[in-house]
Amino acid sequence: MYQGIVEGFYGKPFPDRQRKILLEELSQLDSAAYFYAPKDDPWHRLLWRERYPESRWNSIAACMGGSTAFFFSISPWMFQDHEWRMAREKLLIAQDSGAAGLGILFDDVPEESGGELAERQLEFAGKALADTELPVILCPSVYCGEFRERFSGGNDYLETWRNNIPGKWTSFWTGPQVVSEHLSDLESAENLLGGRPAVWDNLPATDYCLRRIYLPGLSDRIPQNFSWFLNPSDIFPAALHCVMELKAAAGLPREWPLLLGEHSRGWELMQEFHYTPWRAGETGGEIIARLEDALQGHRVSDAVAWLEPAVRDMESFIQGLPLIEGGWELLPVARDLYRTLSILKKALLSSDPAETLSYLMNVRLPYENPLAALAARKH
Repeated sequence: MYQGIVEGFYGKPFPDRQRKILLEELSQLDSAAYFYAPKDDPWHRLLWRERYPESRWNSIAACMGGSTAFFFSISPWMFQDHEWRMAREKLLIAQDSGAAGLGILFDDVPEESGGELAERQLEFAGKALADTELPVILCPSVYCGEFRERFSGGNDYLETWRNNIPGKWTSFWTGPQVVSEHLSDLESAENLLGGRPAVWDNLPATDYCLRRIYLPGLSDRIPQNFSWFLNPSDIFPAALHCVMELKAAAGLPREWPLLLGEHSRGWELMQEFHYTPWRAGETGGEIIARLEDALQGHRVSDAVAWLEPAVRDMESFIQGLPLIEGGWELLPVARDLYRTLSILKKALLSSDPAETLSYLMNVRLPYENPLAALAARKH
């Protein structure tokens, strides 16, 4: 069973230095693994038929052979059946370069799901990966529970997949949804896929919600007896923070990575208010309730007493971000939280908190763009 990262987001792949840092951090785990599958690496997906430029390939190959198992994969976008040789050539180069495992991904393709598609995909993968002794993980086009219902041929697709996938190969599964609040269907997924799936966990990814990051605790997230790959944010400090949480959840001593800087209080605030898509952290939820009461005139001084140091802590955190690896990319989200806390403080110090808050958020410099405001409006 593997535990680690799948670099599987849409967006700029990690630079070489950042990927090596993540590999090193993961190496402390038992059965540590890193699955290379960035959607917008052109030679992984759009230009999958072409060889990597030599310098680019050398940087990927340099990640192989270490104590963290490095899986190399391709996503054969709009493949033709006869093109399996191109995929095989590319995958065998990775095998010869020291990859610990291989993968072919058929997710997010613009084709109608059904048994015929699953049969084509597995025949293609079988020829491309024939005789390899390395572990193989495939991603089916129907890779979560919601797709069984969304696609008319979802059940036929999974039945054909289940009946034809080689027994020693593994399939990715993201849970009940593409981004799953709870990984509650893994046992049933085993029956759907013809074998125990590897979990591709999109919880902390941010390509589906570019205005937020997610810094969840993971102590109750890692499923027992399943390989589990966390798809992180493409913002490196957020990804490194998730690796820290992953190691702690796996039972390793909680150690603060120096690359996250010295302002741990800022990170605590970021985590409390950017916990998961559905809720704030436990303390963050309590603070939001306290602020809501204050806006209604209750215990205002207590709320302001919390806000004043929080605003200062966020200001110090922001000042330190340019000094940490990848910190510039975190600045917009951090400044957004700083601005919101500052506005709440100004509102609570005014004679009419509710009116002041509405003015600062919606009139003076509207916080939301018109479409987001429309979507959030109550009807």
